[in-house]
Amino acid sequence: MTETRRLQLHLGKCIEDLDKLHNVPDLKSKRAHLLCKTAQKLFEKAEQERDRGDEENSYVYYMKYLRVVAFLSKDKEYMKDKTYYNNMLGTKNPNKAIDAAEMLKNSLIDRYAKEQKAKRLHDIKENELVKQMIDENRKKAIEAIPVHEQPQQVGLPGPDEVTIKSEQLYSILKSGKLKVMILDARPGKDYLESHINYPACISIPEECISPGQSANVLEQNLPSASRAVWSERAAMELIVMLDWSSTAVIPGKTLHLLKTILLKWDINVQYARQPLALLGGYEDWLLKYPAFTTNHLAVPPSQNSMLDDMLAVQLYEERARNMQLILEEQQRIADTSLTLEMQRIEAEQDWEKVREQREAAQREDLRAMYQLRQQEISSLLMQLENKQFDMEQENQRLREQLEEYQRREREEAEKLAESIARAAEQSNNDADAQAAMAQQEASSAALRELSARRAHIAEVRAARQHLDRRRELLETERKRKLTEARMRRKPQDDDGDTFMEPPEDAAEVPGLNRSQSSPNIPKVSEEEEEEETPAPTFDRSTKPHKMAPSSDMQQRDFQPVWGDVGRGLTGLKNLGNTCYMNSIIQCLNNTAILVTYFCNGQYLEHVNRSHSTRGAIAEELAAVVRALWSGQYRFIAIKDLRNEVGKHQRAFRGGEQQDSHEFLTILMDWLHLDLQFAIKPPQKDGLPAAERAWHEYTRCKESLVLRLFYGQIRSTVRCVRCAERSATYDSFSNLSLELPAAAARCTLQDCLNLYLKDETIPGWNCPKCKEKRDAVKKLDISRLPPVLVIHFKRFYVDPKEYMSNTYRKKQTYIDFPLEELDMSQFSLHCPGNPMYNLYAVSNHYGSMEGGHYTAYCKRCRGWRR
Repeated sequence: MTETRRLQLHLGKCIEDLDKLHNVPDLKSKRAHLLCKTAQKLFEKAEQERDRGDEENSYVYYMKYLRVVAFLSKDKEYMKDKTYYNNMLGTKNPNKAIDAAEMLKNSLIDRYAKEQKAKRLHDIKENELVKQMIDENRKKAIEAIPVHEQPQQVGLPGPDEVTIKSEQLYSILKSGKLKVMILDARPGKDYLESHINYPACISIPEECISPGQSANVLEQNLPSASRAVWSERAAMELIVMLDWSSTAVIPGKTLHLLKTILLKWDINVQYARQPLALLGGYEDWLLKYPAFTTNHLAVPPSQNSMLDDMLAVQLYEERARNMQLILEEQQRIADTSLTLEMQRIEAEQDWEKVREQREAAQREDLRAMYQLRQQEISSLLMQLENKQFDMEQENQRLREQLEEYQRREREEAEKLAESIARAAEQSNNDADAQAAMAQQEASSAALRELSARRAHIAEVRAARQHLDRRRELLETERKRKLTEARMRRKPQDDDGDTFMEPPEDAAEVPGLNRSQSSPNIPKVSEEEEEEETPAPTFDRSTKPHKMAPSSDMQQRDFQPVWGDVGRGLTGLKNLGNTCYMNSIIQCLNNTAILVTYFCNGQYLEHVNRSHSTRGAIAEELAAVVRALWSGQYRFIAIKDLRNEVGKHQRAFRGGEQQDSHEFLTILMDWLHLDLQFAIKPPQKDGLPAAERAWHEYTRCKESLVLRLFYGQIRSTVRCVRCAERSATYDSFSNLSLELPAAAARCTLQDCLNLYLKDETIPGWNCPKCKEKRDAVKKLDISRLPPVLVIHFKRFYVDPKEYMSNTYRKKQTYIDFPLEELDMSQFSLHCPGNPMYNLYAVSNHYGSMEGGHYTAYCKRCRGWRR
């Protein structure tokens, strides 16, 4: 097929869009003869579209044909007479279709890539043209202004300017069309002596402004006369700052600090435009408009610092240019790194698709071709990862260079200040000698104080390093003694494993009060008594004889912040938007029996290396729990656990926000498989149906996670005509409950009743009536776990935007008990105590557009967030 005969792409933007189109419905209902005719029509249609030059339609029809052929090859009628049906299909047609589909796929992938590249180039050119047109229009507008009008600048400064002239401010105040606030940042005594005669001119004393200060703290330090006007700053259309004589906003100076407080640390106010500095300060205003001051006889301070300001401005501009070059280089590397990351992700996705195609291929030659393609993509993936690593190293080098540049800048600024002080001292006459000497003594005192502070910081750092080394030695010694104790420990001969008591700070299952409407849990009384949770037991005779290897000696990147906050009170730092993961980990970290199981190392006896995760998920979670209960850190990051989880579930690989319920459900299944151990199979004769179904589910493989969190649901379907019943059993690690429709408030009991209520299902194949009948489906809890996890389904697809698959969140308030939740009314005479006390909650705040997960956990007779 020549290039000119190919029709324009119209079905999709990538090959994945076409893969969604080649499903063939209702194959199970057709017999082999009809399937052959369908395949023939699909093959002919694919050939026609290919001859017509429509590669997309041809590829879709070929794939539909191959899907029908693959389904036909498993049909019973086909297996009885393969020769007949192969002749109907055409003996060479399947091979021809495979080759044609592969060629079309490669061609379409190239065409899609070229089309996307051309579209990107077109967008770039359009953006450049628009930018060029804007620049030309701006130049024409400037040129159209008469020359004699340009010096008369009485309007607002441009959006990129940071200063305003006295003439402009006078014109704005005189017109009275804008709401203006003037912030006088001179010393308080100078403001009282003389200031601009304007009602919204207030004093922001220079002595009250300090680096890193918030607007709220600054407001508390203001004079009482200034606070009333200061509180109206959000409604102002223009804010002007001034000192005595500044002509620029220099970093580190008073106006720059005040501007930073307004723009960066005034979180409750959104300004119409950034504050402007009065060019020349109050001295320039006093010279030009003395009638608009409270005292026109005020005398500006000495101008000895003029040389200092000029040199500082020159030094700042030079440093700013060099730092700007470094920042631009960092931006370029960041953009390149992002591009490489996107290419790497695309390569990983392509690798995964090729792997699935290779596993599904039936022919050996096609399998070899896919395997070769997989190797090529793996090589490309490694190259992209190496490039990304090089870019990260280059970025780190530039960051260090920038820090070194800033350090030298500070040192040179100190030297410049000292040289200016010496020059000022030499230029003073005899009458000023005494004042210069006093200034020199004050500078010397300041330098001595600065040196003393630096020496103190150095001593603190040395002491901190000494403590860190000491702590590491103690930790090494503790691990050595623990290992020796484990080696000396003799196996017990009783019928079950006895778990150690939880750490003294460990969360026990508490007794709580009832709260209304998703209670404010931290305010619940902290004086309630706690009850101990009975520990599950295991059959020691079935335990493995050898202890699984531990990962205790593995170096983990917890990125800890040291500090003694109490055992079990360590926080978790977000890695991007991983609050959904942190919230679930904190809830599990307050499950007393699970904490003991991980902290005393007993889990090592059950680690299962035959599962796909090789026990790594359990080991990483155990390491996190031990770190949280070590009492050494204020907070840590679960970077290694996140990376290990991401290896086995792509959705949890990056730093994007995910659903905490989905993460908990998958994590429970992984932990159960990672910590499995064999038990003695029971005698199935005489067992109730629920017990029999439970043992068929576990297959004599149990775990502490299974025994703690997993329960069982019975689903009963009853024919409305003959009352014939059919029951099936399913396990669950959490109950996912719907909320009542259009309800602003409900109770947990309402949600449970809705979950377990009867449901009418039409067209059920009744085994007794031998016909399709209407039936009633009923759910019941046939097995309650010791730890019951309940999830509320708040996210739903908006029916008004169903085609766009837009999700919304229900904001229904739910009343639930904090203690003695009686589940006996919702279960089928389950063994054990059906009473539950709440000890952990994973909350989601916000909506689908933006939100945050937190955890409330009961510990030491109190709730903590």
